[in-house]
Amino acid sequence: MILSTQTEVGSERFGDVKNIRMICEAGFDALDYSMFCLRDDDTVLNTSDYHRYVLELKKIVEGYGKFFNQAHAPFPSYRVGDDTYNKVILERIKRAIEIAGILGVKNIVVHPTYFVNDSQRNLELNAEFYNAFIPLCKEYNIKVACENMFGRDGRRDCIIPNICSLGDEFRKMMEMLDPEYFTACVDIGHAGLVGTTASDMLRTLGHDYVGCLHVHDNNYKNDLHCPPFFYDLDWEDITQALADIDYKGDFTFEADRFIDNFPEDVMPAAYRLLHDIGRHLIGRIEAKKKQK
Repeated sequence: MILSTQTEVGSERFGDVKNIRMICEAGFDALDYSMFCLRDDDTVLNTSDYHRYVLELKKIVEGYGKFFNQAHAPFPSYRVGDDTYNKVILERIKRAIEIAGILGVKNIVVHPTYFVNDSQRNLELNAEFYNAFIPLCKEYNIKVACENMFGRDGRRDCIIPNICSLGDEFRKMMEMLDPEYFTACVDIGHAGLVGTTASDMLRTLGHDYVGCLHVHDNNYKNDLHCPPFFYDLDWEDITQALADIDYKGDFTFEADRFIDNFPEDVMPAAYRLLHDIGRHLIGRIEAKKKQK
């Protein structure tokens, strides 16, 4: 199983080049290229030089014998009532898909949106939103991944379900999309925030729909994006669920918030720790598959 981690937090601190070198040198097989920065007008990815820049990153990674396996489009994908933002972000999501294609990525996460307080209508609106990307999926030989999300109740200051937050609704979303162009990215941490578990979601979606992962830990209360075993999620049950559905995708971390405050000289060790945790969990999944 391929082990990868996202670039977001390290690249915010050190820039893409230094960060991807640290990730490669830590032993990861592949990288998830995060493009949240496309929200910012001044990022290089929004300039005419983006193509050259992306090819240079690809060259560096390939020099280590690694590759880009996954990517993030900018978030949020849509803001209800904000036509100016929506017009701009749509074009930047399209650019993210193009960039992912240049990098050779197989799955890019484009987040669904909570449009209205009506589950079925939400699914229909998100299906319309996603289907508009099919021509780009064909052009760049890539799948768009839908992710389970959550909302927040401002009155009670707590996390609540909104779109694809629960397994049954997430499965309905995937049933509305063509599997040739779309897949499900199960965010392990998000699932634990809304009163369900990642294991239940994985089993509800099953082998045919779960194509990729965002792996991270939390305390069931806050979206902490920390490595497994830092907090409270049940990693024995999660690895069992992945074995039970015969998961064939990659093991990709979105767990890099823990590096926020580490000094630069500690960063290689931090990435190695994350790498070692990932190898351990992959080993648990593979061992459980053999026991079946």
